[in-house]
Amino acid sequence: MTTFRPATPDDVPALDRLMRVAFDPRYGEAWTGPQLLGTLALAGTRAELAVNAADIAGFSLVRRSPVDAELLLVGVDPDRRRLGIGRELVLRAIAAARADGLADLYLEVRACNTAAVALYRGLGFTVVGVRPRYYKGPQNQAFDADTMRLSLHRTDSAE
Repeated sequence: MTTFRPATPDDVPALDRLMRVAFDPRYGEAWTGPQLLGTLALAGTRAELAVNAADIAGFSLVRRSPVDAELLLVGVDPDRRRLGIGRELVLRAIAAARADGLADLYLEVRACNTAAVALYRGLGFTVVGVRPRYYKGPQNQAFDADTMRLSLHRTDSAE
């Protein structure tokens, strides 16, 4: 059974290990432990963990501003993919941003990451821009990112 809890600075070493397996190094998407620790120290930043037993199965990292938020990272242990953990982390980020009264939730996703793009589209995100050569791999390969947005304003047809 997966439970969820806020991340703390003490979780950064485990998150650093998870990022090394959750993000393919070819694409340059993973952050380092110090980058994560520095971001967690910023006001308006929230990280949430998905935990199975004592193991971290996944995480999300969100930074909010007074009017909107950005989903910075979502990572799931490769052995626990296709179980709905990533989807639940995104849904929880959406719910938290809505509860905070924010207008929009943004994210960047590697344009060729078809599984992630499909997940976000299925949750109502739309592409609002492209960031050419946003991700850089270890041999300087470059990959475009789609900037996606979800309006958090509820409508009569909203869930």
